[in-house]
Order: sequence, then C-alpha cells, then structure tokens
Amino acid sequence: MPDPFRILSSPVRLTGPLHLAHLSALVSTDALLRRARAEGRATDWVAASLAGDLAGQSAVERALAREGHDRASLGRDAFVERVRAFEAEQRAAAAELLADLAVDVDLEAGALDQPAVARAARTAFVRLYDAGLLTREDRVVDTCPRCATVVDPADADATELDGEVLTVRLPDAENGSAVDVEVAAPELLPGVVAVVVPEGHEAAGRTVHVPLGAKDVPVLVDPEATAPRVVVPAHDGEDAALARRLGVAVVEVLDGEGTVCAGGPLHGLARYAARAAAADMLAADDAVAASRRQPEAASRCRRCSTVLVPRLGLHWFLTMADLEVAAADAVREGSITFAPAAAIEVFLERAGAGGDWCLSHQVWAGQPVPVATCLDCGRLTVEVEPSTSCGKCMGQLVGDDSVLDARFVGAVWPLAAAGWPGDAEAVARSAEGTMLVVGPTGVGKWALPMAALGLRLAGAPPFARVAVHDVVATPDDPDPRVSPDLQALLQAEGRRIVRAALASGGLDLDAARAFVAAVDDPPEGERDIDALAEGYTTAFAGGTPGVAVGLLATALHDGVRAGTADRVRALAAPILGD
Repeated sequence: MPDPFRILSSPVRLTGPLHLAHLSALVSTDALLRRARAEGRATDWVAASLAGDLAGQSAVERALAREGHDRASLGRDAFVERVRAFEAEQRAAAAELLADLAVDVDLEAGALDQPAVARAARTAFVRLYDAGLLTREDRVVDTCPRCATVVDPADADATELDGEVLTVRLPDAENGSAVDVEVAAPELLPGVVAVVVPEGHEAAGRTVHVPLGAKDVPVLVDPEATAPRVVVPAHDGEDAALARRLGVAVVEVLDGEGTVCAGGPLHGLARYAARAAAADMLAADDAVAASRRQPEAASRCRRCSTVLVPRLGLHWFLTMADLEVAAADAVREGSITFAPAAAIEVFLERAGAGGDWCLSHQVWAGQPVPVATCLDCGRLTVEVEPSTSCGKCMGQLVGDDSVLDARFVGAVWPLAAAGWPGDAEAVARSAEGTMLVVGPTGVGKWALPMAALGLRLAGAPPFARVAVHDVVATPDDPDPRVSPDLQALLQAEGRRIVRAALASGGLDLDAARAFVAAVDDPPEGERDIDALAEGYTTAFAGGTPGVAVGLLATALHDGVRAGTADRVRALAAPILGD
C-alpha cells in the first residue's frame, strides 16, 4: 500500500453540533490513521469543512432575527463578516469536541474559504467555461423564498403536501365550447401562455380564454401530450423548454418571495393564499367541472423548511453527464476501488443521471462567481482574477452578484488540496495513496462529482479508493443527521465507549459497553486471533473499521485463546483511541 497513507474526508457542515453521520465518519477516519501510524506508515488527513454555504447563512439569519435584525438591514459586507466569524466559532467548537474524542484533525486547515481552494474553484469555473461545458441560460430552478437563493438538491428534502386537482373549463374564445384541463396549482393560471393538446384533438388551432389572467391563449399540438394541459413556462422546466420550441412568451407569476406578481385579482397574494383564493374564484364563476384530492409532490428547503418555488431565472449551468460517464469508465477500468464493494453500483448508477448542475447561487457569503459584465458594451468577462475594466472597450466591469454553489467548491477542494492548479501533475501523483471517506449519501453527493471534475480538470481522479462509512439506524436515533449531545455522552460513558459506538456506525451504547469490557478483560475461548487479524487488517485496508469492530466483537463474544489479551487490546487500540 503506497505511502503516505492520505485520507480525504468529505466536507462537513459546521453550522451547529456535528451530526451523527459526521461524528461516526470522523472517528472511523481517526481509527484508520492511528492503525496506519502504528504500522510505521506516514499519514496525512485532509478534512474539509464547508464555508459560505446556505446552512451558514441561515444560521446567522436566525441569530439576527432574535436580535431584531435581518441581513438586508445589516448590509452584505457586514453580514459576510458575521457569517465568517460564526463559521470560525463553529469550527473551533467542533475541534474542541473532537479533541475530547481523541480525534486529531485540523478543521481550520480544511475550511473551503481558504485562498487556495477559492482560486482552484475560480480556475475550475473558467476552464469549464472555456471548454464549453458551462453556459448561462434562463432555466427553471428550485428557489427558496425565505433564503432568497437557488437551492441545491443536496439542501432540499422531498415532501408531500395536501393537494387538490381541479378540472377547469377553458371556454373557446369564439364558439362557446370548452377545453377541460386539470390544474393542481390554480394560482399559476395568470402565467398560462398556451394550452397543448395531443395530435388529432378537436380543439387544436383554436383559442381559449384563461380565467384569473383574463386573457386568450392558443391551443397548440404537442406530440408528447396525452391530455390537454396548460403551459406555465415561468415555473415549470418542461414547460419552459416547450415554450421555447413553440415560440411563445413567458409570464412570471411568483416573484422571489413567493408572492403573485402577475396582474389580475391574485396580485400581491402569497402563494398558498393565492391558491385558495383562485379555487374560490373559479368555483364562483362555475369554471370548475370536477375536483379530487391528490397529494402534491414538493421540496422543502432543508435550512428553513420553506416549500421551494420553481422559478425561471438566468443562471450558470454545468453539463455533468459526459463528465460523470467518463468517471464511471475510470471506475470500470479499475482507477477507483470501493469499500464496501456494493458502493461501486451506486456510483455507476448515478453517473450520467444527475442532469445539469446549477452553479450560481445567491448566498451572500459564498465564493463569487468569476464573471463580470461591461457597463458600456455589455461584454461578458470570465476570468480567474477579476478585472476592473473591459478588455474590449475599457469600460467599467461589474461583478456578478451570484456565488458558486458550495458543493461545487467542495468538489474542487481535493484538487486544491493536492496542489492544483499550480502543479498540473499533483493530483495524479497523490491519487494512488489517497482514500476518500464518505458517509451514507456521499457516493453521489461527493465521490462522483469529485472524480468527474478531477478527470476533466487535472487528468486524474483525486483518489484511488472510496470508503463508504455507513450509519446504523436505531429506533432511538433513526436519522443520521441528528446531533447527539456528545458532551453528555462522554461524561456519562467515557471516550472509549463513545468511540466504539461511533466507529460501529451508530450509538448502540449497550453493544459498545460490552465491547470495551471484553477488550479490557477478554473471555477465554477457542477463537484464533491470527485468523481474526487477517480479516481485521482487510477491513482497515478497505477503510471500513466498523467491519473490523464487528469481527472483533464476535470473536470476543465467543472467547479467545488464553495469552492473547495483549493482541486483542492492540487490535482495539485504534478504535478506542488508546
């Protein structure tokens, strides 16, 4: 196995107490490195912590609200300083807590707002733009009215809302007949720009009247339509693409705060108040032919629980499909191995299926998008180091207000940690001895984009192995995103028991107590430590110390041969922090 043994642990959010999944992965990584050092190997742990992301902004906004302020009243510069100070405090608190767990890691060195990481992220953006993989387009993306930003899918939770589907009659503008369409969001009727019907439908080519918006729209044929439906391109991605194909205009209905901004009787109402009012108005006008209850699929912002609003906007999008397919090819060729082996199937399944990645968000404290526009000639400038004057007409350049998605910065971070872009070959040199440790969702969220961007930008994935540290759910602690009271646990149980539980992937304290007691006083039996050591070594080599804990616990339960107590304790030492 190459030296030094280098581990990258996927970026964690430090905007509150560490989650169970984070703690479990960090303790396991510490155990891996302790064992490697005990074998006389050189080690290097590069641990990343997110900075300038939506979680940090939300946490500071909540604090400001308790003080009677908001970020607008504070101003962007002062707010950014407040966020950075908060993140530094959180990193220090997390480092102190991890020290109590005997986890030796430098979280400050891995903060994603470090200058080297910021420069690597800007460089990546520019090179992807120059390669034609980054484009600025009007597309519908999920936005949070409360946080006032695009929300990455990793920051959203799928949910179901109580919903009602109305069958709305749209009268023909000329002959008095009607086209019935099903509408789940009647508040969006002011944004209808057309009705599409299947080929051969009798209403094709006519014009119908849309209530609430008080306008007539064409009935057009869409070969993919299976039933008549309204087209609302400002708030539906498929409809936006269809509107471009059909050449119809776009009418925005909901603004950034989720309030109806289109003209008509709903103007000024909040989204769901407008929905209730629209249903009442339609019923009063005898425009509802039928209704039925049906759950509405929606997404909530993970930071504030607000229901996200799909809105059309001008954003930067990175085409990921080909990059991910190339990463999948590298995995098939053996460039990256996985433990457990089943994780490779997750990687290959996700590759190419993620769609385009919206990189431009509106979080104030993030890394600025390296884009500026000339006030005089309108020329767009995309540069690693921002200029103040236009290279074409020498006019004044104004930077883009958007920031890079923090997950994109995190995906570029392994390249920066290796020395890229200053050293073009650094990533390939360091990859062989590097393992990426991720949590249960980290294969798709981190390993895939990291590998894909590494191959494209540096010619190699930034790691040769991926270890997936799973979290074992228990009835009392079913969510790996919960934050256990670690201080209370340490005071009640002691470091060794808590570490044993976390390294096993959860907080099964009964099993951890039994494990520690058996390590300290191994019961006698017939289990062969030599046979156990082989499997134990394989588990550590694969980056899965939780498997090793299970093997040792089983052997101790059965009993080990007399005279092997010291060997048992030596095997357990990296896990327990001894």
